[in-house]
Amino acid sequence: MDEKQVPETQEPEEEMRPPRVRIDRERLKLVMHRRGFTDKSLADATGKHANSIQRLKRVQSMPLGEFAELCDALQCHPFDLIVAEGYPEPFSLAPASR
Repeated sequence: MDEKQVPETQEPEEEMRPPRVRIDRERLKLVMHRRGFTDKSLADATGKHANSIQRLKRVQSMPLGEFAELCDALQCHPFDLIVAEGYPEPFSLAPASR
């Protein structure tokens, strides 16, 4: 009997998800307040819908590329929005954030 070759099954390629950044909700609110942003005005500045900003405040994470856009729009340093041990509280030492 001839052996039939069975094609190897290939596992579907996993989609590469961009790395996500965890954002502190209270720090985001503080930076938005200090910069004079509402959910709508920040959404306009980042090209998003206001619902996206509200969702960000609930979920507290976003893709790394979008995080850079958010920091640019808010004119803040990334550490102003995230919690990282060993770094100063936002606005305490970072002259770029004043």
